[in-house]
Amino acid sequence: MFRKVMVLSASAGAGHVTAANALEGALRESGIAQEVINLDVLKKVSPFMRSMYSKQYITLVNRAPHLLGALYDATDHAKKFDGRRMTFDVANALPMLRYLTNERPDVVVSTHFLASELAAFATRRRRLNAYLATVITDFDAHAFWLSNPVNHYFTAFEETSRQLQHLGVERDDISVTGIPISIKFAGAPTKSEARKQLGLREDLPLVLISAGGFGVGPVIETVESAMLCRTHFQTVVLCGKNEKLRTQLLRMQSISPSYFRDFYAVGHTDSMQVYMAAADLMIGKSGGLTSSECLASSLPMLIVNPIPGQEERNANHLLEHGAAGLGNIRTLTYKLDKVISSPHLLKEMSEAAAAMGHANSARVIVCRLQELAVNARPQSLSR
Repeated sequence: MFRKVMVLSASAGAGHVTAANALEGALRESGIAQEVINLDVLKKVSPFMRSMYSKQYITLVNRAPHLLGALYDATDHAKKFDGRRMTFDVANALPMLRYLTNERPDVVVSTHFLASELAAFATRRRRLNAYLATVITDFDAHAFWLSNPVNHYFTAFEETSRQLQHLGVERDDISVTGIPISIKFAGAPTKSEARKQLGLREDLPLVLISAGGFGVGPVIETVESAMLCRTHFQTVVLCGKNEKLRTQLLRMQSISPSYFRDFYAVGHTDSMQVYMAAADLMIGKSGGLTSSECLASSLPMLIVNPIPGQEERNANHLLEHGAAGLGNIRTLTYKLDKVISSPHLLKEMSEAAAAMGHANSARVIVCRLQELAVNARPQSLSR
């Protein structure tokens, strides 16, 4: 048993924190650590850095997604920008580095490249003596995920592993496990059971529309396009933490009830596995966590306007394997009608998603992590 395992994330988008929460759940269930700490590193950095990684990221997503994509592509080169980025990050993260030194964890698992970078820096400066693992939370491995040292990487797919190997990581230092999602997905109900739990009809297809954990994206336009479909289906909009969006959608429904038939707007929920089990199709962005949850639920996706950069690369993986379709606001009504009215096409896409899914990914990572960390440093880590 380990004395202390620390899971580090960063709230730059909702996915990294969601992955960390999934790992925390699996760690606590496993009982392999006396203490589990789950920390968003942005809580222990300068206000400027916190704003840059969280608020400014959301601003770029909403107002300048192509600039975000250009930055993503331009920086995808191993070691090219390491010096300048490291100087900035360390200067603004001194409280986090002190925290790592004082807490002395046995194992550090990072679900964001900033967290991985800070743990590696503390290790190089001999302020931290821990087994370091990095969980890549996208289907593509950007060069920012590389840190030195990192004992082990966990990836979504074999292709992600090959990308890391191309960047110089040894094959033995990589495990293909899937991106960690809540252990609830491994015990999700059947479609019929899920619809009964949620009070939804069993005689109509169900379409989920996701705004993401922070409720960003062209959700209103997406809903309006969906409502123009000729096929009659149920619609559940997952608004995340955006209560303003949910209120706006409910107001639209009250004004035009015949237009918004069998329509529901849901705020932040801890029952995502139930909604996905109940659904026939997900419309939304191709973030690593949402996509992984869909795959684990055998739920095909219709991806709308993926953010240039990581979401476009994630979408390419899903499209290549037949687990998703791609559209934009102009074509959404046509494409949604085409997919949702074809049980055969939905079945094919669902089977493709299931073949890519890893419902037990968090448990698999924890099990592998225990094996690796204990074997690597039995004297200092085993108690």
